[in-house]
Amino acid sequence: MELTGLWGEFYRVSIWITRFAWLNILWLIFTLLGLVLFGIMPASIAMFSIVRKWVLKDFNVPIFQSFLLEYKRNFFRANLLGIVLYVIGYFLSVFLKYTGMMSESNLYPVLLGTFILAAFFYVLLILYIAPVFVHYELSFWQYIRYAISIGAVNLPYSVSALTVLAGIYYVSLKFPGITLFFSFSISAYVTMFIVQIGFTQLLKKQREQLEEATISTS
Repeated sequence: MELTGLWGEFYRVSIWITRFAWLNILWLIFTLLGLVLFGIMPASIAMFSIVRKWVLKDFNVPIFQSFLLEYKRNFFRANLLGIVLYVIGYFLSVFLKYTGMMSESNLYPVLLGTFILAAFFYVLLILYIAPVFVHYELSFWQYIRYAISIGAVNLPYSVSALTVLAGIYYVSLKFPGITLFFSFSISAYVTMFIVQIGFTQLLKKQREQLEEATISTS
């Protein structure tokens, strides 16, 4: 018998607290199992695959089994993406250091502007790479291109996601205990929820453009 009223709400809240805590702990465990460097991307992809199902109203997904399956299935591709992200981040850090050394040069504004633009696209790549990976079936380099392009096209949603994530990060610093149980899983859910709206809007625009093209050619 389904609980109703106050007890029903309490039960549903407790279920979601348990789900987010369990997913967060799994992410931490499997990240550590990959020695962090080789575990963080597969664990993140597995986590996003689960929160995507929650966003799409599939609440009965078995968390551990699904997480383990996605972690193993995408381990190598996820780590290849991780290596690309690490390399890009490294070159950006070197470029920033070089830009700082050129602070007295006339090229400094150009170099600084180039770094800011590159860093902006890198942030979009970090934000969208996991949602794009679990949402689309693409080739390796298409994941990177789609993540940047969709993030730029859906800029209001990107800014919204980054703002909420900054808030979660701030709360996590104020209350470090929640990091163990909620910070990463809730961050993934919020990101996927907002990005999914962007995906839907993008698909709607594509359909409208297709309909207009069909009408104009008929």
